[in-house]
Amino acid sequence: MKQILFMSLISLFAVSNAFSQTIAEQNKVIFEPVKLARDYAFQLPPNVEERKIEVEPKVELDALWYHERSHKKLVLYFQGNARNLQNFLDNHRMVLGWGYDVLVADYRGFGKSDGELSSQEQMFNDAERVYDYAIKLGYRPEQIILYGYSLGTGLAAHLAAVRKAHALILESPYSSIGEIAWVGNKAPAYALNTKEAVKHIKIPTLIVHGDKDDVITVDHARRVYENLAAKARKLVVIEGGGHGDLRKRPEYQAIINSWVEDGR
Repeated sequence: MKQILFMSLISLFAVSNAFSQTIAEQNKVIFEPVKLARDYAFQLPPNVEERKIEVEPKVELDALWYHERSHKKLVLYFQGNARNLQNFLDNHRMVLGWGYDVLVADYRGFGKSDGELSSQEQMFNDAERVYDYAIKLGYRPEQIILYGYSLGTGLAAHLAAVRKAHALILESPYSSIGEIAWVGNKAPAYALNTKEAVKHIKIPTLIVHGDKDDVITVDHARRVYENLAAKARKLVVIEGGGHGDLRKRPEYQAIINSWVEDGR
C-alpha cells in the first residue's frame, strides 16, 4: 500500500513538473522579459511617478504614471512582449507627448514586477486590476483610452469587452496568438483571441497596422476589423510600415488625436 501511494505521489509530481515545464516553454515562445533589480532607479521624465499595483496578495506590478493637471484623459497603455518599463522610456516615450495622461505597467516577471506569467486568464485578471487602479487614481471610465501595442492589443481588447472606456486603440494587433506564424500551436495557454473579443466591443475602436509588418502580418488587423461590433470603427494601414516603427511616422499622433477627440 505504501509503495502504491509512493508511486502515485511520484506520478503526480511528474505530471505537475511537466505542466510547469510546458508553461515555461510556452513563455519562452512568446515573452522576452528583462528583469530589473528592485533598487533599479529609472531616470523619470517630468510628471512621471513610479507606482506599484497589487494584482493579488503579495504580487505587485511595477508601473509608471504620467499626469498633468491640464490633461483630461488617460491612455491605459499595454506593452509589447519584450524587455520592461525602461524600454518604454527609451523607445516609446513619444506616447507621453500625445496630450493625455498615461499609465503603463510591466507584466509579471518583467522589470521589477513580481511573479511569473502562467495563463491568459492571469493576464486578463492583471489587466483588470490595472484598470481598477486607474479608477482609484480618480479617472472616470469615459476618460480612459485603452491602448494596446502588439502583445498588449489582446489585453486592451479584453478590457474593452468587459469594462467601460472612452475608446480603444490597437496598434499592430493579432487576430489570435495561435494565428501568428511563428507561434502556431506552441503556446496554448495564451489563446488571446482578439477577433472573438471584439465581437463584444461597442466603444469607438481604431486599428493601426503597417502593410510591411513581418512579425504580425496585416491580415490579422483585417480579421479583427471585420469582427468588430463597434459602430464607430476605423482601420488605418500605413504604407511601408513595419512592426514597432509606426509611431515614428509624423502623421501618427494626428491619427491618434483625431480618433480620440472626434472618433474619425
